[in-house]
Amino acid sequence: MHFEVPKAKRLKEFGGEYLMIVISIATALALEHGVQTLHHRHLAHEAADKIDAEIQINIHELDDALNHNNEQQKKTMAARELLLAGIRDKVDSPVLIKQLLQQHKLGLSIMMPSLRREAWEVAVANQAVSWMPQQQLERYSSIYANMRDVQLISGSGSNNFLDGAGMLNTLSDINMGQGDPKAIYRMLSQMISAYSSTDGNLQDLRNNLAKSAKDAPHS
Repeated sequence: MHFEVPKAKRLKEFGGEYLMIVISIATALALEHGVQTLHHRHLAHEAADKIDAEIQINIHELDDALNHNNEQQKKTMAARELLLAGIRDKVDSPVLIKQLLQQHKLGLSIMMPSLRREAWEVAVANQAVSWMPQQQLERYSSIYANMRDVQLISGSGSNNFLDGAGMLNTLSDINMGQGDPKAIYRMLSQMISAYSSTDGNLQDLRNNLAKSAKDAPHS
């Protein structure tokens, strides 16, 4: 049997062509990876901008709620001071309650912010968060977890300082002209504690959101 060894020139040509093919494939893969990486970074950057804007909106909502609640708490404290002075001076109950109602409107008016989270949920759904730097992702996830906790507390309607049924009974007695100044005083004290408890949670959240906004990198 006789066979002929390929000439060295042809082997070199084959090796060169093979190398070019390999280089072309590697280049194409690298370009594709680069394009995908740029696309993912763009999605992450766009999502971060929307989340930062959403955080600012929530800060403004928290400010509005805190200002409202603070004003309502001051009015309730003024009503309690007037009532306590009358009780100490032994003013007749009907007269004292009449004076109280003439100067103050009794009732609980706690404002809770809506705390938007649409931008965060969209970023999670389209996996844009997976392309964010780890520190940025941890900052956002911590903030939105804090928001969720505050919403759960407010949504449950639970407040250890407030006897809702007792408050309604006291207000009903007042409307029927059978109010007891001491019961009203206790109701107002519970309202003040409810404002303080709620605003404590809202203020902590507001501080955390503001810190997150401050720590956000500026492009």
